[in-house]
Amino acid sequence: MPASLSRRRIVRLSLAAAIVLGAVPALAGDKPATPEGAQQLKSFFAGILPAAAAGAPSLIAVTPEGADYLVTFDLSAVNNLIKATGSSYDPATIAYKLVEQDDGKWRVRLDSLPKIGFRTRESSGELEIDDYHQSALIDPAIAFFLNGSASAAKGLLKLSTPKLEETVDFGAVSANAATAVSDGGAVSAIAKEEIADIGISAKGFDENNAPVNVTGRTETALVSLGIEGFKSRKAFDLWSLVAAHPERADLAEHEEELKGLLKEISAPGLKVVEGIEMRKTVVTSAIGAVALGDIQYELGAASLGPQSSFNVRVAADGLSLPVGLAPPGAADLIPSKIDVAATLKGIDITAAANEAIAVMSLKGDGPPISNEDSAKVSAAFLGAGPLRIEIAPSHIVAPAIDADFAGQMGYALGKISGALTIHMRGFEKAMVAIKGLAPDVQEKALPALAMAKGLAKTEGDGSLTWVVELGQDRSIKVNGIPLGKAPD
Repeated sequence: MPASLSRRRIVRLSLAAAIVLGAVPALAGDKPATPEGAQQLKSFFAGILPAAAAGAPSLIAVTPEGADYLVTFDLSAVNNLIKATGSSYDPATIAYKLVEQDDGKWRVRLDSLPKIGFRTRESSGELEIDDYHQSALIDPAIAFFLNGSASAAKGLLKLSTPKLEETVDFGAVSANAATAVSDGGAVSAIAKEEIADIGISAKGFDENNAPVNVTGRTETALVSLGIEGFKSRKAFDLWSLVAAHPERADLAEHEEELKGLLKEISAPGLKVVEGIEMRKTVVTSAIGAVALGDIQYELGAASLGPQSSFNVRVAADGLSLPVGLAPPGAADLIPSKIDVAATLKGIDITAAANEAIAVMSLKGDGPPISNEDSAKVSAAFLGAGPLRIEIAPSHIVAPAIDADFAGQMGYALGKISGALTIHMRGFEKAMVAIKGLAPDVQEKALPALAMAKGLAKTEGDGSLTWVVELGQDRSIKVNGIPLGKAPD
């Protein structure tokens, strides 16, 4: 997709694509497609998609075919809308089939995807996916899907600039999604996708004209996205409002309605979490091949008033570096496995959203939120303080390191304080590894390690423990022993 496509139009077109996904086995009866029904669908899409330029073809065409409504969308029809950006799409018709059920829900199906070509002022590219299928069951009452699935046999993405050629190819894809609806109408959904045999390639020159030649391969990628407490109907109403009044001056006349919808959507209770796992990855470049057995990444956010939080987790194992890349001795200190997790608390996402909505103004041509009001939003965000980071039990392993740690660090009155507990097994292995490094490194590291060993608490199994405390007055204690103050 052209990188310069405007954000507002991307949102509208993406949401429209989510409305028209594909079909699942019917539990309710199917209603026959009619010319009147086709006209109603045309009116629906006209209300949620950007209007075509005068004399340009419509973005959407709807034709009744038996029990199906055939909905076609030619990407080249978007070109008039994005002409000013210097971006364009090649002609490519995407055809969906919609079936209205007698219970009011809609089954939607996409049985193939054409090759999509695009260009911007800086680059060009194409996306080709073989044997592509998508399906979903849509409930208009909640303006959201109840379930869905997708699959593909393989795909290829190519990107070209004057200096660099990049490709991403992948094998079989399978995905599914399901939604639960609360009594209040909020939805909770989980979507999972598995992609096999992903390859990357980048060849040419970077912006400094340095040569680039990188290839990589991942056996399997697992992607998940979860959302809880999302008021999808209100979000759809918001989208419809913006689509009906695309110009800022026009939308300003409906600012109170806009703010009301935003406030309902941002009410406490919304949670989002995403995760990515990549198995058996190898990346080869000029320095050699770097391998990872497994890498996981998770990011979550919860808008729960003063109990709001952000959390992140990164885990990886099976790291293997090219022979000779690390200096002698250093290889034993490079982690082969990590698992680190932390949560940011002392924030109020809900209060910040409400403050942003309250001070926002679309009247005039200045920024919707002034710099002065932005400070109020920031203050509301930090109003549940003190700000703190809670480190969950985490683990790092290398040939000469086996350590875990956990703790909490806080930030209040411009000062950092907290405590961290570190537990390490096989400390002597780390000492031996350090002795294999360059003399100047040994000279700096060994005295510090010797002091650390002297301050440690020795456990029954011979492992060592340190409880490191940092006071707001910058005082440092290790296992209760004062060590002076941290530098400013």
